Amino acid sequence: MLKTTLKHRHTACIEPEDAAHVVGLEHGTRELAEQMNIRPAVLANKLNPDNETNQLYLRDAVFMTELTNDNRILEAWCAKRGGVFVQLPEGIQSDEEFSDQLLDVMAVVGDAMATIKESRADGIVTPQERQQIGLHLRKAVTELLKLDSAVDGQVRHLPSRG
Repeated sequence: MLKTTLKHRHTACIEPEDAAHVVGLEHGTRELAEQMNIRPAVLANKLNPDNETNQLYLRDAVFMTELTNDNRILEAWCAKRGGVFVQLPEGIQSDEEFSDQLLDVMAVVGDAMATIKESRADGIVTPQERQQIGLHLRKAVTELLKLDSAVDGQVRHLPSRG
C-alpha cells in the first residue's frame, strides 16, 4: 500500500493489518505508543504490514481501537471474514427515534431495490452494477440491524399479577 493512499480519512482497507497501519498514521504513532506504554519505534514496526519482526497482537489492535474510537480494524476484519461491522445505537430510544429508524430502513431498502431494478433494466448486470447493488444491500442490512437493536428500547415489562 502506498503512503499517499493511506493519508485519506476513512480509507477502506481489506486487510486488518493495513487498517491498523492507517489508524496509526492518522492518529499518530508516537501518541498511540505513549498511551499504549510501548516505544514509538516498536509500534511503528508493529503497524508496518511489511515488517516481519514485530507483530501486532490482538490485544494491541483492541487497545488501539479503544484509544482512537476508530473501528476500521474491526471493519476490515469483518470484511475479510465475509461480514460487516455494524455500530448499534446505544441506550433506549424514544418512540420518535424508533419511528425515524423505521423510515431509515424503508429508505435504504427502497434505494437498494431501485439500484437492482436499474441494473437489470438492460438485462445485464455488470460487475460495477453488482458492486453498487452490494453496497446498497449492505446499507439496508446495517439499518435493519440497527432497527433490531432499537426494538429493545420498545420492550415494556408488564406488572406481574399476583
